[in-house]
Amino acid sequence: MQNPEWLRGKEAANAQLIDLARRKGRTVVFATPGSEELRYLDTMRANANAGGRELTHIILRTDARRIEVLEEFLHGTQHRLGIVQRLGVFEAEVHAKDFMIRHAILLGLAPEDVQVLRDMLGRSRL
Repeated sequence: MQNPEWLRGKEAANAQLIDLARRKGRTVVFATPGSEELRYLDTMRANANAGGRELTHIILRTDARRIEVLEEFLHGTQHRLGIVQRLGVFEAEVHAKDFMIRHAILLGLAPEDVQVLRDMLGRSRL
């Protein structure tokens, strides 16, 4: 989903989370000023992106948020499980956010970040 830049999680992604994503087979790159990656995110009006053939190449803004890293990681998992292929890209976006909301405690999400996910889905309550 395309999210306005102001609609972002509150908690910053830490190095441990990014390292974990890398250890789990994801390539993580940062969209630095002047880079093709930043131009891509700006064009897509996105804060992060999972791409590549198996959705394991993650692009993050330099001020990445925890929920952005988790969501893009989940897209790779969705691809591996056939969810993206079955639901399509838009519904996979919704599915990932719904999953994160339902499993907020397991994922260690702050209540403010859960609310951001709800807002991204255009819902006030789940």
